[in-house]
Amino acid sequence: MTSILTNVGAMSALQTLRAIDSSLRQAQNETSSGLRISSASDNAAYWSIATTMRSDNMALSAVSDALGLGAAKVDTAYAGTSSVVDVLKQFKARLVAAKEEGLDRSKIQEELTQLNAQAESIVASSSFSGANWLNTDATTHLMETDSLTSSVVSAFVRSSDGSVAVKTTEVDLKSISMLNAGGGGILQKDLGGVSDMGGFANANMNASAHNGHETHEFTGPATFDVADFIEFSVLIDAFDTDAGVTVNNLRIDKSVIDNALGTTTGTINNAYDMTRVLQQVFDDNSVPLWAVRPSAYTSFGNSATRFEIGSLETSGHNGSSVDIVGVTSSFAVGHPAGFALGLEDAPSNNHDNMFPKGTLSFTEGFTVSATAEIRFDVEVNGGGVQTMLIDKATVDAALGTTDGYIGDRHELATVLGYVTAGTGVTVMSNDLEYPGVVVFMADPAMYPEAGNRAARFNVSNVRTNLPFSLDFDLAEIDVTSSRFKIDKYIEGVEHMLREAIDSAATLGALSMRIDMQSEFANRLSQSISQGIGRLVDADMNEVSTRLKALQTQQQLAIQALSIANSNSENIAQLFR
Repeated sequence: MTSILTNVGAMSALQTLRAIDSSLRQAQNETSSGLRISSASDNAAYWSIATTMRSDNMALSAVSDALGLGAAKVDTAYAGTSSVVDVLKQFKARLVAAKEEGLDRSKIQEELTQLNAQAESIVASSSFSGANWLNTDATTHLMETDSLTSSVVSAFVRSSDGSVAVKTTEVDLKSISMLNAGGGGILQKDLGGVSDMGGFANANMNASAHNGHETHEFTGPATFDVADFIEFSVLIDAFDTDAGVTVNNLRIDKSVIDNALGTTTGTINNAYDMTRVLQQVFDDNSVPLWAVRPSAYTSFGNSATRFEIGSLETSGHNGSSVDIVGVTSSFAVGHPAGFALGLEDAPSNNHDNMFPKGTLSFTEGFTVSATAEIRFDVEVNGGGVQTMLIDKATVDAALGTTDGYIGDRHELATVLGYVTAGTGVTVMSNDLEYPGVVVFMADPAMYPEAGNRAARFNVSNVRTNLPFSLDFDLAEIDVTSSRFKIDKYIEGVEHMLREAIDSAATLGALSMRIDMQSEFANRLSQSISQGIGRLVDADMNEVSTRLKALQTQQQLAIQALSIANSNSENIAQLFR
């Protein structure tokens, strides 16, 4: 049926044209934007994912920039550390040269001063964007600083639950700082080190004593007639309140001489003859003494000039001593009154009642900190090894202080005596008897016997829980002073060098990691971009083909609408 009120054909053609126009607008939008999904109305799920991932990609771009900044900081610190390593190598070489005899150490010290200034300049200059990892500003010593870290951004992470986080890589500045405001940098001294423990660190005492004896100068020769004689008394093994043994009326005359020497002339020619005669006197009278010509003074024979008399330590008394007393003589001719071949004179060496002793010379004061412990072993008279401990509490208890500081040899002796009490070893620093040294001795109260029978002791294996302590700053090294030996300086600089090399290795490894992370961030960004493209990008080959088809369809739809409208015109012609 044909109607002038309802043009079904035109309506159908118009509807088709509208649908084609809608598809054409979509194709044209994809063509202009390159996106298949450009708004939430296109595909809400894909549009949401793509928008989120684009945001993440922008964050990754910022992370890449931050990684570049971090890499620059690390590279700057590495360059400075590497340069300090070179300076320390030269420093060590100069110290080794300073050990040579005859060199002007003041000239070497000038070089060391300039090398230290160069190291300080390198550290101060190792700054990037206001950050200097080699020159830190912690007000406390780094050994007492809980944490001193910096960080570089390393990653942006989105978790499965949708939460996001920026990851950083921490850098421990305590291990790479060269100079710190409060101390503790690689080029600065440690805190709480005990150095050489005032000289005690090298103690290794294996002390024993020998029998009491005295040495006399031989003043002969002398020939005895039958009426000539020398008489004397000996005091043997007297000790403190122990009176020892006294033997009186010992006599040297012609018969004793000839019997001892196998002669008939009654002549004592030298010190060797004198020892044989004295031994004959001692043996004949059961006197627990010996007489020898000391081999340390001259070769055995007629050229001997000294003789010794010593205790056999068989008197039954604790002491080990000998004293020649009450010397008298009578010679008809040739010798002055009181002449006794050297017995009448005071001995040139008199070693009575000796106890095992060990000594050490004090070097410099040191502090036993709350973290430091010093241990050493004591063994007395073959007994078991006893391990002694010195810590801050011990020092303060012994000295009545609170700072753990041992300032001189008297304080060191007091502390050592405090910890060794009851072990059989006593420690003293008597200025009159033992000037300038700390003395270890077997305790006479526990082991009263002297000489060969005295208690032997051993003090050894001195150690600390701080196996090495750097006791000076690089700037404090002075080869012209006697504060530290050059070997100590070399050891300290070698320690600094090892620490600096370790620091450079740490920074190098961190730089490598940052480079790898930066490369990963770039690849990740590319992957995200590709993923977003797969979700929302338009396939331009398909779009262009579709666009051409829709344009053709549009033309056909317009033509169909035109035909549908022409039907109404044809009807109008019938009514004319």
